[in-house]
Amino acid sequence: MQVDGSSVRKWLTVSVLITVIFGVGCASQSSTQQSSTPAVQAAQEIPAEQLLDVGITVFDPGLPPKGQPVPDDVFPELRKAESRFQAIQLMETMQSTGQWGAIRVLPAGHGTTDLRVSSTILHSTGFKLALDIRAVDARGKVWLEERYQAQADELAYMSTEAEQRDPFQSIYNEISNDLLEARKKLRAGELQEIRQVSRLRFAADLAPEPFSDYLTTDKKGRIKVKRLPARGDPMIARVDNIRASENLFIDTLDQNYAAFFARMEAPYSSWRKYTYEEEKAYKALKRKALTQKILGGLAILGAALADPGSSAAAVVRDAAMIGGIAAIHAGISTSKEAKIHAEAIRELAASVETELQPIVIEVHGQTLRLSGSAETQYQEWRQLMQEIWATETGLPVDPNRPGAPIVGAETGNGSSNDSPEQN
Repeated sequence: MQVDGSSVRKWLTVSVLITVIFGVGCASQSSTQQSSTPAVQAAQEIPAEQLLDVGITVFDPGLPPKGQPVPDDVFPELRKAESRFQAIQLMETMQSTGQWGAIRVLPAGHGTTDLRVSSTILHSTGFKLALDIRAVDARGKVWLEERYQAQADELAYMSTEAEQRDPFQSIYNEISNDLLEARKKLRAGELQEIRQVSRLRFAADLAPEPFSDYLTTDKKGRIKVKRLPARGDPMIARVDNIRASENLFIDTLDQNYAAFFARMEAPYSSWRKYTYEEEKAYKALKRKALTQKILGGLAILGAALADPGSSAAAVVRDAAMIGGIAAIHAGISTSKEAKIHAEAIRELAASVETELQPIVIEVHGQTLRLSGSAETQYQEWRQLMQEIWATETGLPVDPNRPGAPIVGAETGNGSSNDSPEQN
Protein backbone atom coordinates (compact mmCIF):
# COMPACT_ATOMS: atom_id res chain seq x y z
CA MET A 1 0.00 0.00 0.00
CA GLN A 2 1.36 3.40 -1.00
CA VAL A 3 1.37 6.06 1.68
CA ASP A 4 0.73 9.63 0.57
CA GLY A 5 3.58 11.95 1.67
CA SER A 6 1.30 14.91 2.39
CA SER A 7 -0.87 12.73 4.64
CA VAL A 8 2.17 11.68 6.61
CA ARG A 9 3.24 15.30 7.02
CA LYS A 10 -0.22 16.34 8.20
CA TRP A 11 -0.47 13.41 10.58
CA LEU A 12 2.97 14.17 11.98
CA THR A 13 2.14 17.86 12.44
CA VAL A 14 -1.11 17.16 14.26
CA SER A 15 0.54 14.53 16.48
CA VAL A 16 3.35 16.87 17.50
CA LEU A 17 0.91 19.70 18.18
CA ILE A 18 -1.34 17.52 20.36
CA THR A 19 1.60 16.03 22.27
CA VAL A 20 3.29 19.35 23.02
CA ILE A 21 0.09 21.22 23.87
CA PHE A 22 -0.96 18.41 26.20
CA GLY A 23 2.49 18.46 27.84
CA VAL A 24 2.46 22.23 28.31
CA GLY A 25 -1.05 22.07 29.73
CA CYS A 26 -0.09 19.41 32.25
CA ALA A 27 3.04 21.30 33.27
CA SER A 28 1.02 24.40 34.05
CA GLN A 29 -1.20 22.58 36.54
CA SER A 30 0.81 22.91 39.76
CA SER A 31 -0.14 23.45 43.37
CA THR A 32 1.74 25.36 46.08
CA GLN A 33 -0.45 24.46 49.04
CA GLN A 34 1.53 22.97 51.92
CA SER A 35 0.31 20.68 54.66
CA SER A 36 1.49 21.67 58.13
CA THR A 37 2.11 19.30 61.03
CA PRO A 38 1.41 21.17 64.29
CA ALA A 39 4.13 21.62 66.89
CA VAL A 40 3.79 18.87 69.50
CA GLN A 41 2.39 20.22 72.77
CA ALA A 42 3.30 18.95 76.24
CA ALA A 43 0.55 16.63 77.48
CA GLN A 44 1.29 17.60 81.08
CA GLU A 45 3.58 19.92 83.01
CA ILE A 46 7.21 18.80 82.77
CA PRO A 47 9.26 18.76 86.02
CA ALA A 48 11.62 21.74 86.23
CA GLU A 49 14.71 19.54 86.53
CA GLN A 50 13.93 18.02 83.11
CA LEU A 51 13.49 21.33 81.31
CA LEU A 52 16.33 22.71 79.23
CA ASP A 53 16.81 26.41 78.52
CA VAL A 54 17.23 27.21 74.84
CA GLY A 55 19.18 30.04 73.23
CA ILE A 56 18.28 30.80 69.62
CA THR A 57 21.05 32.80 68.00
CA VAL A 58 19.97 35.62 65.70
CA PHE A 59 20.04 33.88 62.33
CA ASP A 60 22.92 34.34 59.92
CA PRO A 61 21.36 36.33 57.04
CA GLY A 62 23.28 34.26 54.51
CA LEU A 63 24.77 37.23 52.67
CA PRO A 64 27.87 36.75 50.48
CA PRO A 65 31.23 37.98 51.85
CA LYS A 66 31.97 41.67 51.49
CA GLY A 67 33.09 42.55 47.99
CA GLN A 68 31.27 39.65 46.34
CA PRO A 69 28.12 40.26 44.26
CA VAL A 70 24.74 39.84 45.93
CA PRO A 71 22.22 37.66 44.04
CA ASP A 72 19.40 39.56 42.32
CA ASP A 73 16.73 38.08 44.59
CA VAL A 74 18.54 38.92 47.86
CA PHE A 75 18.02 42.30 49.56
CA PRO A 76 20.70 42.77 52.28
CA GLU A 77 18.67 45.19 54.43
CA LEU A 78 15.70 42.86 54.49
CA ARG A 79 17.79 39.74 55.11
CA LYS A 80 19.35 41.35 58.20
CA ALA A 81 15.87 42.15 59.50
CA GLU A 82 14.68 38.62 58.71
CA SER A 83 17.57 37.18 60.72
CA ARG A 84 15.89 38.54 63.88
CA PHE A 85 12.30 38.08 62.75
CA GLN A 86 12.70 34.39 61.95
CA ALA A 87 14.61 33.68 65.18
CA ILE A 88 11.70 35.20 67.11
CA GLN A 89 9.22 33.13 65.11
CA LEU A 90 11.05 29.92 66.07
CA MET A 91 11.27 31.08 69.70
CA GLU A 92 7.52 31.71 69.87
CA THR A 93 6.78 28.35 68.26
CA MET A 94 8.90 26.48 70.80
CA GLN A 95 7.53 28.51 73.71
CA SER A 96 3.99 27.61 72.73
CA THR A 97 4.65 23.88 73.21
CA GLY A 98 5.45 23.92 76.94
CA GLN A 99 8.26 21.42 76.25
CA TRP A 100 11.19 23.66 77.25
CA GLY A 101 12.47 25.97 79.95
CA ALA A 102 13.27 29.60 79.15
CA ILE A 103 13.75 30.26 75.44
CA ARG A 104 15.70 33.36 74.50
CA VAL A 105 16.98 35.00 71.32
CA LEU A 106 20.71 35.67 71.74
CA PRO A 107 23.05 38.02 69.86
CA ALA A 108 25.19 36.15 67.34
CA GLY A 109 28.26 34.57 68.96
CA HIS A 110 27.22 35.26 72.57
CA GLY A 111 25.55 33.58 75.51
CA THR A 112 25.79 30.28 77.37
CA THR A 113 22.70 28.10 77.52
CA ASP A 114 21.67 24.45 77.83
CA LEU A 115 20.83 24.14 74.13
CA ARG A 116 21.89 26.54 71.39
CA VAL A 117 20.06 26.69 68.06
CA SER A 118 21.65 28.53 65.14
CA SER A 119 20.57 28.97 61.54
CA THR A 120 21.65 30.33 58.17
CA ILE A 121 19.04 31.72 55.79
CA LEU A 122 19.62 30.13 52.39
CA HIS A 123 16.56 31.44 50.55
CA SER A 124 13.77 33.70 51.74
CA THR A 125 10.95 35.19 49.68
CA GLY A 126 7.22 35.22 50.12
CA PHE A 127 7.15 32.10 47.96
CA LYS A 128 9.88 29.88 49.43
CA LEU A 129 11.94 29.62 52.62
CA ALA A 130 15.07 27.49 53.11
CA LEU A 131 17.07 27.34 56.36
CA ASP A 132 20.11 25.41 57.57
CA ILE A 133 19.53 24.60 61.26
CA ARG A 134 22.10 23.42 63.79
CA ALA A 135 21.45 22.62 67.45
CA VAL A 136 24.25 21.89 69.96
CA ASP A 137 23.90 21.31 73.70
CA ALA A 138 26.25 22.72 76.36
CA ARG A 139 28.36 19.54 76.28
CA GLY A 140 29.11 20.09 72.58
CA LYS A 141 26.86 17.28 71.35
CA VAL A 142 25.12 18.05 68.06
CA TRP A 143 21.40 17.36 68.28
CA LEU A 144 20.36 18.51 64.88
CA GLU A 145 22.04 19.56 61.64
CA GLU A 146 19.45 19.69 58.89
CA ARG A 147 18.18 21.76 55.97
CA TYR A 148 14.52 22.78 56.05
CA GLN A 149 12.68 24.23 53.08
CA ALA A 150 9.10 24.72 51.98
CA GLN A 151 6.88 26.75 49.72
CA ALA A 152 4.50 29.16 51.39
CA ASP A 153 1.07 28.07 52.53
CA GLU A 154 -1.08 30.06 50.12
CA LEU A 155 -4.02 30.05 52.55
CA ALA A 156 -1.96 32.08 55.04
CA TYR A 157 -2.02 35.00 52.61
CA MET A 158 -5.80 34.76 52.41
CA SER A 159 -6.33 34.79 56.19
CA THR A 160 -8.01 37.68 57.96
CA GLU A 161 -5.98 39.74 60.43
CA ALA A 162 -7.58 37.86 63.34
CA GLU A 163 -6.55 34.52 61.82
CA GLN A 164 -3.11 35.64 60.63
CA ARG A 165 -0.48 32.92 60.66
CA ASP A 166 3.00 32.66 59.25
CA PRO A 167 3.00 31.20 55.71
CA PHE A 168 6.06 29.13 56.66
CA GLN A 169 4.83 27.98 60.07
CA SER A 170 5.29 24.39 58.89
CA ILE A 171 9.08 24.84 58.95
CA TYR A 172 9.13 26.19 62.51
CA ASN A 173 6.81 23.39 63.65
CA GLU A 174 9.07 20.80 62.03
CA ILE A 175 12.20 22.21 63.68
CA SER A 176 10.47 22.30 67.07
CA ASN A 177 9.29 18.70 66.69
CA ASP A 178 12.72 17.45 65.57
CA LEU A 179 14.38 19.10 68.58
CA LEU A 180 11.80 17.48 70.83
CA GLU A 181 12.51 14.07 69.30
CA ALA A 182 16.23 14.57 69.95
CA ARG A 183 15.53 15.50 73.57
CA LYS A 184 13.33 12.45 74.10
CA LYS A 185 16.31 10.22 73.29
CA LEU A 186 18.22 11.55 76.32
CA ARG A 187 18.08 9.98 79.75
CA ALA A 188 17.22 12.04 82.83
CA GLY A 189 20.88 11.89 83.89
CA GLU A 190 21.98 13.40 80.58
CA LEU A 191 19.53 16.28 80.94
CA GLN A 192 20.94 16.96 84.40
CA GLU A 193 24.50 16.81 83.04
CA ILE A 194 23.67 19.34 80.30
CA ARG A 195 22.33 21.77 82.91
CA GLN A 196 25.41 21.30 85.12
CA VAL A 197 27.84 21.81 82.23
CA SER A 198 25.97 24.92 81.12
CA ARG A 199 26.17 26.39 84.63
CA LEU A 200 29.88 25.64 85.00
CA ARG A 201 30.75 26.92 81.53
CA PHE A 202 29.16 30.24 82.44
CA ALA A 203 31.17 30.27 85.68
CA ALA A 204 34.44 29.38 83.92
CA ASP A 205 33.95 32.14 81.38
CA LEU A 206 33.14 34.72 84.02
CA ALA A 207 35.92 33.64 86.37
CA PRO A 208 38.42 31.25 84.74
CA GLU A 209 40.79 31.10 87.71
CA PRO A 210 38.49 29.47 90.28
CA PHE A 211 36.28 27.47 87.89
CA SER A 212 38.40 26.27 84.96
CA ASP A 213 39.20 22.99 86.72
CA TYR A 214 35.56 21.95 87.14
CA LEU A 215 35.19 20.78 83.52
CA THR A 216 37.12 18.46 81.23
CA THR A 217 36.95 17.39 77.59
CA ASP A 218 36.78 13.74 76.49
CA LYS A 219 38.26 12.12 73.36
CA LYS A 220 35.17 12.99 71.31
CA GLY A 221 35.55 16.66 72.15
CA ARG A 222 32.59 16.57 74.54
CA ILE A 223 32.68 18.69 77.67
CA LYS A 224 32.16 16.73 80.89
CA VAL A 225 31.77 17.64 84.56
CA LYS A 226 35.03 16.85 86.35
CA ARG A 227 33.77 17.88 89.77
CA LEU A 228 30.94 19.94 91.23
CA PRO A 229 31.18 22.92 93.59
CA ALA A 230 30.53 22.18 97.23
CA ARG A 231 26.99 22.71 98.44
CA GLY A 232 26.65 26.30 99.67
CA ASP A 233 29.86 27.45 97.94
CA PRO A 234 29.67 31.28 98.08
CA MET A 235 31.63 31.65 94.82
CA ILE A 236 29.14 29.63 92.76
CA ALA A 237 26.30 31.44 94.54
CA ARG A 238 27.71 34.75 93.25
CA VAL A 239 27.95 33.25 89.78
CA ASP A 240 24.33 32.15 89.95
CA ASN A 241 23.27 35.67 90.96
CA ILE A 242 25.17 37.20 88.05
CA ARG A 243 23.73 34.61 85.69
CA ALA A 244 20.23 35.47 86.89
CA SER A 245 21.02 39.14 86.19
CA GLU A 246 22.27 38.21 82.74
CA ASN A 247 19.08 36.29 82.03
CA LEU A 248 17.12 39.39 83.07
CA PHE A 249 19.24 41.48 80.71
CA ILE A 250 18.64 39.06 77.82
CA ASP A 251 14.91 39.01 78.62
CA THR A 252 14.95 42.81 78.35
CA LEU A 253 16.86 42.52 75.09
CA ASP A 254 14.22 40.07 73.87
CA GLN A 255 11.50 42.59 74.75
CA ASN A 256 13.25 44.94 72.34
CA TYR A 257 13.31 42.15 69.80
CA ALA A 258 9.58 41.70 70.38
CA ALA A 259 9.03 45.42 69.81
CA PHE A 260 11.05 45.08 66.63
CA PHE A 261 8.90 42.08 65.69
CA ALA A 262 5.72 44.13 66.19
CA ARG A 263 7.06 47.00 64.07
CA MET A 264 8.19 44.67 61.35
CA GLU A 265 5.26 42.27 61.20
CA ALA A 266 2.85 44.38 59.13
CA PRO A 267 5.28 45.64 56.46
CA TYR A 268 7.04 42.28 56.35
CA SER A 269 3.76 40.39 55.89
CA SER A 270 2.80 42.79 53.12
CA TRP A 271 6.20 42.34 51.49
CA ARG A 272 5.97 38.56 51.62
CA LYS A 273 2.44 38.54 50.23
CA TYR A 274 3.54 40.86 47.45
CA THR A 275 6.59 38.76 46.58
CA TYR A 276 4.46 35.61 46.70
CA GLU A 277 2.03 37.10 44.19
CA GLU A 278 4.90 38.48 42.11
CA GLU A 279 6.67 35.12 42.00
CA LYS A 280 3.44 33.35 41.09
CA ALA A 281 2.86 35.93 38.35
CA TYR A 282 6.46 35.57 37.23
CA LYS A 283 6.16 31.79 36.95
CA ALA A 284 2.81 32.10 35.14
CA LEU A 285 4.29 34.58 32.69
CA LYS A 286 7.27 32.32 32.06
CA ARG A 287 4.89 29.42 31.35
CA LYS A 288 2.90 31.67 29.05
CA ALA A 289 6.06 32.79 27.27
CA LEU A 290 7.21 29.19 26.88
CA THR A 291 3.81 28.15 25.54
CA GLN A 292 3.76 31.01 23.05
CA LYS A 293 7.26 30.20 21.87
CA ILE A 294 6.44 26.51 21.47
CA LEU A 295 3.16 27.15 19.68
CA GLY A 296 4.84 29.73 17.47
CA GLY A 297 7.55 27.27 16.57
CA LEU A 298 5.00 24.55 15.90
CA ALA A 299 3.03 26.89 13.66
CA ILE A 300 6.17 27.45 11.61
CA LEU A 301 6.87 23.71 11.63
CA GLY A 302 3.32 22.97 10.52
CA ALA A 303 3.58 25.49 7.72
CA ALA A 304 6.88 24.03 6.57
CA LEU A 305 5.35 20.55 6.47
CA ALA A 306 2.33 21.66 4.46
CA ASP A 307 1.83 20.30 0.92
CA PRO A 308 4.25 22.38 -1.17
CA GLY A 309 2.24 21.66 -4.34
CA SER A 310 -0.89 23.53 -3.26
CA SER A 311 -1.22 27.28 -3.85
CA ALA A 312 -3.77 27.48 -1.02
CA ALA A 313 -1.30 25.72 1.22
CA ALA A 314 1.34 28.29 0.29
CA VAL A 315 -0.90 31.10 1.50
CA VAL A 316 -1.65 29.22 4.71
CA ARG A 317 2.04 28.45 5.11
CA ASP A 318 3.06 32.10 4.79
CA ALA A 319 0.36 33.23 7.20
CA ALA A 320 1.29 30.53 9.70
CA MET A 321 4.95 31.45 9.55
CA ILE A 322 4.15 35.12 10.14
CA GLY A 323 1.83 34.19 13.02
CA GLY A 324 4.37 31.79 14.46
CA ILE A 325 7.15 34.37 14.41
CA ALA A 326 4.79 36.88 16.04
CA ALA A 327 3.99 34.34 18.76
CA ILE A 328 7.69 33.82 19.47
CA HIS A 329 8.23 37.57 19.73
CA ALA A 330 5.20 37.79 22.06
CA GLY A 331 6.79 35.13 24.26
CA ILE A 332 10.06 37.05 24.44
CA SER A 333 8.12 40.23 25.29
CA THR A 334 6.26 38.41 28.07
CA SER A 335 9.58 37.21 29.55
CA LYS A 336 10.73 40.85 29.71
CA GLU A 337 7.49 41.75 31.49
CA ALA A 338 8.23 39.06 34.06
CA LYS A 339 11.67 40.59 34.69
CA ILE A 340 10.00 43.96 35.31
CA HIS A 341 7.81 42.29 37.96
CA ALA A 342 10.92 40.83 39.61
CA GLU A 343 12.63 44.24 39.72
CA ALA A 344 9.59 45.80 41.41
CA ILE A 345 10.21 43.60 44.47
CA ARG A 346 13.47 45.41 45.27
CA GLU A 347 11.73 48.68 46.13
CA LEU A 348 10.18 47.29 49.33
CA ALA A 349 13.34 46.26 51.20
CA ALA A 350 14.67 49.66 52.29
CA SER A 351 11.74 50.56 54.59
CA VAL A 352 12.21 47.81 57.20
CA GLU A 353 13.28 49.07 60.66
CA THR A 354 16.12 47.13 62.26
CA GLU A 355 17.51 49.23 65.12
CA LEU A 356 16.91 48.21 68.73
CA GLN A 357 16.04 50.70 71.47
CA PRO A 358 18.53 51.40 74.33
CA ILE A 359 18.18 49.17 77.39
CA VAL A 360 17.85 50.67 80.87
CA ILE A 361 18.21 48.06 83.62
CA GLU A 362 18.96 48.10 87.36
CA VAL A 363 21.62 45.66 88.59
CA HIS A 364 23.08 45.47 92.10
CA GLY A 365 21.70 48.93 92.90
CA GLN A 366 23.14 50.49 89.73
CA THR A 367 21.04 51.83 86.86
CA LEU A 368 22.66 50.89 83.58
CA ARG A 369 21.88 52.27 80.13
CA LEU A 370 23.15 50.25 77.20
CA SER A 371 22.77 51.39 73.61
CA GLY A 372 23.82 50.41 70.12
CA SER A 373 23.35 47.09 68.39
CA ALA A 374 22.41 43.99 70.35
CA GLU A 375 25.99 42.75 69.99
CA THR A 376 27.39 46.04 71.34
CA GLN A 377 24.94 46.05 74.25
CA TYR A 378 25.92 42.50 75.14
CA GLN A 379 29.64 43.32 75.00
CA GLU A 380 29.09 46.25 77.37
CA TRP A 381 26.98 44.05 79.63
CA ARG A 382 29.63 41.33 79.90
CA GLN A 383 32.30 43.87 80.76
CA LEU A 384 30.10 45.34 83.51
CA MET A 385 29.37 41.87 84.94
CA GLN A 386 33.07 41.04 85.09
CA GLU A 387 33.76 44.33 86.85
CA ILE A 388 31.01 43.57 89.38
CA TRP A 389 32.51 40.11 89.92
CA ALA A 390 35.95 41.61 90.52
CA THR A 391 34.52 44.15 92.99
CA GLU A 392 32.61 41.50 94.98
CA THR A 393 35.34 38.87 95.09
CA GLY A 394 38.53 40.92 94.92
CA LEU A 395 39.77 38.74 92.07
CA PRO A 396 41.40 40.59 89.16
CA VAL A 397 39.71 40.83 85.78
CA ASP A 398 41.73 39.42 82.88
CA PRO A 399 42.38 42.48 80.64
CA ASN A 400 42.17 40.27 77.56
CA ARG A 401 38.69 39.00 78.40
CA PRO A 402 36.28 41.84 79.24
CA GLY A 403 33.26 41.74 77.01
CA ALA A 404 34.60 38.73 75.14
CA PRO A 405 32.21 36.15 73.74
CA ILE A 406 31.32 33.26 76.03
CA VAL A 407 33.57 30.19 75.79
CA GLY A 408 32.24 27.81 73.16
CA ALA A 409 29.79 30.33 71.70
CA GLU A 410 29.14 29.94 68.00
CA THR A 411 30.25 32.43 65.40
CA GLY A 412 28.44 33.69 62.33
CA ASN A 413 28.73 30.45 60.37
CA GLY A 414 27.01 28.48 63.14
CA SER A 415 30.05 26.36 64.00
CA SER A 416 31.01 25.47 67.55
CA ASN A 417 34.47 26.32 68.87
CA ASP A 418 34.76 23.00 70.67
CA SER A 419 34.36 20.99 67.45
CA PRO A 420 31.71 18.63 68.82
CA GLU A 421 31.03 15.30 67.23
CA GLN A 422 27.61 13.94 66.51
CA ASN A 423 26.43 10.55 67.63
